[in-house]
Amino acid sequence: MYLRLKVVKGKPRGHCLAFPNGEFMFGRGPECDVRPNSDLVSRQHCLLQITAETVTVRDLGSMNGTLVNGQLLCDTRALCQGDTLQIGPLVLEVILDANPQTLENSLSDTMQANVAQMMETPSGDDLAPAPPIIHAEI
Repeated sequence: MYLRLKVVKGKPRGHCLAFPNGEFMFGRGPECDVRPNSDLVSRQHCLLQITAETVTVRDLGSMNGTLVNGQLLCDTRALCQGDTLQIGPLVLEVILDANPQTLENSLSDTMQANVAQMMETPSGDDLAPAPPIIHAEI
């Protein structure tokens, strides 16, 4: 399964983060794969797990919680097409895709957006420039 998370609130708004199968940690800590730039995000906020059949998210005991479709996550939850995932002030839309070409296209778009984004000063609800998670900085 290929997963894209479209930024619907935060920067770079409208762009997608692409993920292959694997585990990806969201948080402000340097060990995290995705690092939203907000004090409302815990150092280790949540864990995204992607397999060939499912995409799940689990909160890691974050201070402000992780929301799926506006509801506080209490346990591991499967994500479906069109779900929203909120991590601090950042809101992401779940896009599930079986076409790997779509994934490569979104990575290219994201890399271009990141270059432009790094030229600007980040605000409190943005994704901070971080080490590559999947061949691109976010």
